[in-house]
Amino acid sequence: MTNYAATDDAMLLGLMKAGDHEAFTAIYNKYWYPLMQHVMKAVRVYSEAEDIVQELFVSIWKNRDRLEIQHALSTYLFNSARYMAIRNIERNITRSNYLQRLSDQIDNGGVPSPETLLHMRNLEEKIELAILDLPDKMREIFNLSRKEQLSYREIATQLGISEETVRKQISNALARLRSQVGYAPAGLILFLALIPQVH
Repeated sequence: MTNYAATDDAMLLGLMKAGDHEAFTAIYNKYWYPLMQHVMKAVRVYSEAEDIVQELFVSIWKNRDRLEIQHALSTYLFNSARYMAIRNIERNITRSNYLQRLSDQIDNGGVPSPETLLHMRNLEEKIELAILDLPDKMREIFNLSRKEQLSYREIATQLGISEETVRKQISNALARLRSQVGYAPAGLILFLALIPQVH
């Protein structure tokens, strides 16, 4: 009898793809809470995060025999959840042709294709380079928000500046990033910059 709790992800994935529901349940139990934490950083609303994570797992089960996971299962899950959070955030933002193309590439189940994840990764690389080109003080403020997830007030207190200065610096940073990247809306750029991808 298989001890699912002690089985590694690669084996669980293989069993799940073969239709083993207990293997799927083991994956669900292992990753549900970490994925919820990951998505909550983006959407901030528990019910929305829960819907996203549930949609991801439902999609994975429905499409299990067609899944193409080239790297670690954990990487696939976190990046898929992250992309689905992006879609949630962008629903109320006018989409550029770029976002529409990304949307068109998503499988019917809602899980992003490898091509979509590659597009997102390429965009992130451009954003990383653009962040390195920011003026020193602007980059420092932006990264305090991005990496340490500090509020405007916390950044202002730490650096001895006003909240309005922090707000302007982050707004200017976003404008510069959007100018350099060019084809993605501000909301998407800010989200990708603030919530780094899991590798």
